[in-house]
Amino acid sequence: MQSNLIKELTHYCNIAVDSSAALPEETIDFYDFTLILNGTMTFYSDGQKIVLKKDDAVLLRPGTVCSREKGVSPVHYVSFNFITEPGTEIPLKTYIKKCVSGDIKKILSVFPQNHLSSKFYSKEKCHNVLNLILLELLSAEETISTNSHVLKILRYIDEHLTEKLSLESIAQNIHLSKEYTSTIFRLETGVQLMHYINEQKSLLARELIINNEMSLNSISEHLGFESYDYFSKIFKKHIGSSPSKLKKNSLI
Repeated sequence: MQSNLIKELTHYCNIAVDSSAALPEETIDFYDFTLILNGTMTFYSDGQKIVLKKDDAVLLRPGTVCSREKGVSPVHYVSFNFITEPGTEIPLKTYIKKCVSGDIKKILSVFPQNHLSSKFYSKEKCHNVLNLILLELLSAEETISTNSHVLKILRYIDEHLTEKLSLESIAQNIHLSKEYTSTIFRLETGVQLMHYINEQKSLLARELIINNEMSLNSISEHLGFESYDYFSKIFKKHIGSSPSKLKKNSLI
């Protein structure tokens, strides 16, 4: 999937109201994406009732018959209407529960305006904010767990993959005990933590070797391995070929 998902942003609002207005039933020809920061809001999507609560979101696709009930209590919500690039689908669920993470709230804080403006590149900035939020949600859907602790572990590994990683260093940085870190990761993902780390390092090494960007020794050092021999052993276990054999084949 391409990184820029949005062709045109047609509506945006980030507002807190005493109660949300009702929207009549219509068949939309755009994506309608709403995130709830506080309160509740009720939508209907092709006859299905969807009650959104704090940190939930709804993504209504083109062709959907939808409507919204009049609210009865205060709600703070963010809403986008947009059209995607030709041939681009957004493979997210219609009802996305508890998806408005701290990271997404930080992204929203970059564009704090209540509505779009014709000045200061307002629409362009909001376009990029929406695109980043959608990519963040797509990334979260691809992870192997929804447990908040495991997501922190996965994010830390991804951001520090070229460093020397250990159970101790990860547990310390995400403020969990070593025992709990190891146990929760294994229970949620079905694999041992170090197995996962070595697999990810091997996959990155494979990409570097195929692209012929660095020498094998440099790759080993770059990925935080103590020695080339250990790197070669781990790489062969996860990729099925030695680094030197893969490099030779990639040059043919």
